[in-house]
Amino acid sequence: MKFTLRIAWRYIFSRKSTNAINIISGISMSGIMIGSAALIIVLSAFNGFENLVQRLYNTFYPDITVTPSYGKVFSPDSLRLQKIAHIDGVQDMSMTLEENALLAYNDQEHIATIKGVDTIYKKVTAVDDSVFYGQYVLEYEYLHTQIDCAVLGSGVASTLNVALGLDNPSVQIFMPRRGTKGISNIQNTFIQRSIQPMGVFRIQQEFDSKYVITSLDFIRNMLEYQNNEISAIEISVKGRAVDDVMDDIESIMGNEFTVKNRFMQNEFLYRVMRTEKWAVYFILTFIFIIAAFNMIGSIAMLVIDKKKDIGILRSLGASEKSVRNIFFIQGILQTLVSIAVGFTLATLLCFLQMHFGLITIPGEGTFVVTAYPIALEWRDYVSVFLTVFIVGCIASWFPAYMAARQRWLFKSE
Repeated sequence: MKFTLRIAWRYIFSRKSTNAINIISGISMSGIMIGSAALIIVLSAFNGFENLVQRLYNTFYPDITVTPSYGKVFSPDSLRLQKIAHIDGVQDMSMTLEENALLAYNDQEHIATIKGVDTIYKKVTAVDDSVFYGQYVLEYEYLHTQIDCAVLGSGVASTLNVALGLDNPSVQIFMPRRGTKGISNIQNTFIQRSIQPMGVFRIQQEFDSKYVITSLDFIRNMLEYQNNEISAIEISVKGRAVDDVMDDIESIMGNEFTVKNRFMQNEFLYRVMRTEKWAVYFILTFIFIIAAFNMIGSIAMLVIDKKKDIGILRSLGASEKSVRNIFFIQGILQTLVSIAVGFTLATLLCFLQMHFGLITIPGEGTFVVTAYPIALEWRDYVSVFLTVFIVGCIASWFPAYMAARQRWLFKSE
């Protein structure tokens, strides 16, 4: 085996009698090297975008949400809330209430979702950390008067062209009054309240152009709710697996409520991202397979070039299996060398992109990052290695097997 390995290793780098064989061999190794590097780089780019989207969405979405299975709102049961609070892993719970409304500011109008939250909300999510202009203030006491305030998404603030602070005009909010029909009397059909914009947050366009965050009491009073109704219970988890905490909450809440983790809250988005990632992976793998089969021609021509050496080995007693193993191992070594170089090149390029942002995203200022995000994961290296190695073994086996069967090659000229 050691003798076979030495010969196979020498055949990779030894100069062939015909220059075309050297060129074809170099092309086959370059194809494997570039293919493996491309797979790592593309998968790392998808990982980077996936991590970026998860960070953006995790800023707004909590670890777990509890919503009613039927209807928009519910009155929380204090006994159930106490049981949830005592579950191992539950860190904080926040009550929220959402409703669509028409916003008016000077001559501008915009339809948005008003989300009322309690004081615990900023512990459950990181929306307060996403305020880039103004302050995260939902209630303000001024001269013994309680002023209702709000934090607007950047898209909402831009559409309305609002000015922040107590010295500027307030935003007018219009909501349909429950139980009214027709529009004979607009004052009785719609509830109107004013709210003072104090800050602007920026997370992601989907949230920035849709949400306005205000206090839970403001929304309850505006909707004229009498029984402390809420839309959802939002929960943060620490020190325990989220799925395990979900199971405990489901056993407490029963079938009347729907319990979701972050993945389930954005299930469609995450599934699309993963589908796109593996679809591109399989497309690149198919292209790589076509390029890798240049190795068949490369090894076949090497067999022809080394037919005198093979004849000598056979005359010295080398078996057909030994001859086959020489060229099969040569193909495997050629694949491993190409994978090593490809992985090294891909890792180097990825680190350069991560630290220096060599390739930027077109449209400066229109995206949350300026350069393509990259995230290296060991699972990608394992999957790419196995894919490339298996393809290389298959491509090496056929010419090695056929070479060992072609007895006329072993006859001296």
